[in-house]
Amino acid sequence: MNTSITRFSAVRQYAITHKFISMIGVLAVIGAGYYINGALNTPSTAPRYVTTIIATSTVAASMTETGQVSASSNIDVQSQSSGEVLSIPVTAGQHVSAGTALAYLDPTTEQQAVVSAQQALQSAQIALAQLQEPAATSTLTSAQNTLATAQANLIQMHQNGYNDVSTAFLDLPSVITGLDTILHGTTVPGRTSEQNENAYSDMTEPYDSTVVQYRILAESSYQAAYAAYTQALADFRSTPRNANDATIEALINESYQAAADISDALKASTNFLNFVSTTLANRNLGLPSTLTPQINTLTGYTTTTNSNVAALASDAANVTSDERAVTAAQASLAQIQAGADQLSVQADQLSIQEKQDALAVAEQNLAETVVRAPFSGIVAAIAVQQYETIGNGATVATVVSDNQNVDISVNEVDAAKLKVGEKATLTFDALPNISIAGTVSSVNAIGTVSSGVVSYDAVVTFDTPNQNVKPGMSATADIITGIQTGLVVPVSAIKTLGTQDYVDIFDPPLQGSETPNGAISAVPPQRVAITTGLTDNTKTIIESGLVAGTQVVIQTIAGTTASKTSSAPSIFNAAGGGRPGRIGGGIFRGGGG
Repeated sequence: MNTSITRFSAVRQYAITHKFISMIGVLAVIGAGYYINGALNTPSTAPRYVTTIIATSTVAASMTETGQVSASSNIDVQSQSSGEVLSIPVTAGQHVSAGTALAYLDPTTEQQAVVSAQQALQSAQIALAQLQEPAATSTLTSAQNTLATAQANLIQMHQNGYNDVSTAFLDLPSVITGLDTILHGTTVPGRTSEQNENAYSDMTEPYDSTVVQYRILAESSYQAAYAAYTQALADFRSTPRNANDATIEALINESYQAAADISDALKASTNFLNFVSTTLANRNLGLPSTLTPQINTLTGYTTTTNSNVAALASDAANVTSDERAVTAAQASLAQIQAGADQLSVQADQLSIQEKQDALAVAEQNLAETVVRAPFSGIVAAIAVQQYETIGNGATVATVVSDNQNVDISVNEVDAAKLKVGEKATLTFDALPNISIAGTVSSVNAIGTVSSGVVSYDAVVTFDTPNQNVKPGMSATADIITGIQTGLVVPVSAIKTLGTQDYVDIFDPPLQGSETPNGAISAVPPQRVAITTGLTDNTKTIIESGLVAGTQVVIQTIAGTTASKTSSAPSIFNAAGGGRPGRIGGGIFRGGGG
């Protein structure tokens, strides 16, 4: 006891002696408690983001509908032919498969029709084969000879044309030069300072101004002729005799046109000089000594040029004629080599098609002399007797179908998605261990209204009948209405603004956000517009807007805003409500003792 008192006294004495150090320790403890309490109770206002990485997957949309199993259907199987019943290979109560023969009718008439149709088809095929036989050798040889002759004539005509072009360019240079001298020389007596055409025009114009028009026409005709002649001469000089057919033909036509242009220029110049001569003579004026000789020279030029024009025109016409002869001979030979006229072949082919159709009908009629079960089931009754004669449409037997259906009624929203041929899985309340595949076989196009609700009847047919399933049993049909493969995101990731769907993404990815608690981000996610596809109400196909590997926000956890549950005491009123700088009402001092 004395020892404890002694120790307490020693501590107390130490605290009193070192009160400054003790005060610092107390403040440190209070401050740490305040900090820890604040850290534990400070509200977090930053949201946390939970994300996932999108990837390619498959979404299968489905609808679940309930209904009842319907009873098997009965049908009267009717004959599609007429005649005597030769045999009935089944009995009432017998189970038959689809296509099983129920009765055989006398097929004699139908067999004869098939034979007749086969013969008609064979005859049409023979006619086409004969039409398409190759031509006789003599006919082919004659056509080949005709073509060879036409080609030889064309080659010869090309040579003749080239010769005539050569002749023309022996004559035409002196003609074009002489015409140039007559028009542009300076030989008119008393007017040698002017070109001849201007001298003649000037001396005549005072008496008849029409001479100016003659002069202009003569000059323009000369210029056109000179241009055509120059080009044709250049082409002639660059074209060898053995040039190809097209080049020779072009040269002949070009040379003909140049010669014709020169002839027109000679005519215009002759008319011009004759007008000058006539006008001056009518007024008893003296004619320049150069006028008449130049008119005579032009006449000679015209004779020479027209001779070339005629030869080249004949060559051009003959080349065209021989080309047509070659084309005709080629077509005739090609037709002989190709065989029959295409229209005739098409007519015979059409005839064959008609015969084939007739044979198909005859064979179908023969097949219908056997009355067959349209589906699998039980033969409930036989309606005819052997050797009885029946007509088309007579009932032969009644067959009860093996088919089993589930009749369902769907609302108008689901009916818009439902289509014939969609697959379904059928389950039954009474048979929990049985699951059967089915197919939507019909959807009624006309709905029914009950209490303001529109519904549509539909039928799901069993893919495989099951004897354990009885008519009237309750059934559930899970119908797959669509399957689509593509980029998939959870439905929770998709948001909508107006009519636009979008998702929030992090790029670059937010680390630690792919956990249930998510992660806080210093920057908000990016908004990306998307186009959605099929959905199964859990996952949705993204058709555009995203790429595989994108980090998408699937949940945003809002930050808490609750008030602090407790507060650390202030270091400024830790005891007794003293002012700042005081503890317990005492003045804060430093130092010891």
